[in-house]
Amino acid sequence: MNPEATRRLGRAQRFLDQADRYSPALAPEAVIHLSYYAMLHAAAAVLIDRAGRAPKTHGAIVGQFANLTRNEGEQARPLSRSFNRAQDLRVASDYGDDNPTESEAFEAHEAARAFLHYCRTLVGLPGNESG
Repeated sequence: MNPEATRRLGRAQRFLDQADRYSPALAPEAVIHLSYYAMLHAAAAVLIDRAGRAPKTHGAIVGQFANLTRNEGEQARPLSRSFNRAQDLRVASDYGDDNPTESEAFEAHEAARAFLHYCRTLVGLPGNESG
């Protein structure tokens, strides 16, 4: 795997590990942020592995990941949508008038866990971080 893709996947795992340390009830913003950034870096790792580079903007990474996974089968669609949803939650958490809920934070965290597992398989690694 490309060294940059390896680095980005490692960063994704670090963000997910950090999200594991926070309670969705007590720190929903932190959980949402860390979960989203875990997904962002995992998607970038896949794009780098497949295309040699990843876009610079968040929206472009989300869009290119959706395009890349369009033909990856049924498992890819809900995971790609969960990435888009996590981005929406992160933006709403940053700029919205309402505070994020515990359930939104829990949703983002669970989605990030599944997303990283899937991204690892896309680059030919075992789904868990210990491989």
